[in-house]
Amino acid sequence: MTDIQHITEDEALGPLTLNLFDARGSKLVRTTVPCNGCRACCLHDAIFLHPECGDDPDAYETELVEYPIMVNGRRIKAPALKHKPDGSCVYLGPHGCTIHDRAPAICKEFDCRRLYQSMTRAERRRRVRQGVLDKAVLDAGRDRLNTL
Repeated sequence: MTDIQHITEDEALGPLTLNLFDARGSKLVRTTVPCNGCRACCLHDAIFLHPECGDDPDAYETELVEYPIMVNGRRIKAPALKHKPDGSCVYLGPHGCTIHDRAPAICKEFDCRRLYQSMTRAERRRRVRQGVLDKAVLDAGRDRLNTL
């Protein structure tokens, strides 16, 4: 059995910090991806909250979920948005995200195209096999590469 420990925000800052600031320290704006109705990133994947990037876990419906990457050599649980029984994000409505204006940092930053580009084919396959990434998200990124 895996030993799961909850770690403090200070311990998590390094590995869990998102790149929401550019090299000059200026805050980045919301990523614009031509989703065209695609909601692959809103299904099944854990949407972790990052307090160090301004997310307030108390402002969302959350659950503790095992983080898929080892942090300081340990498996941890971290707050993530809850999912509906069908696996979709609890905030995914019939017309898209119901909290778009106050979405978590990872939702604002996420770009499936950049994710796809950031890995080799072997890395993508390994991460899908490990359950770290959903193949549908990678496929969506590949399908939209021409929009970069």
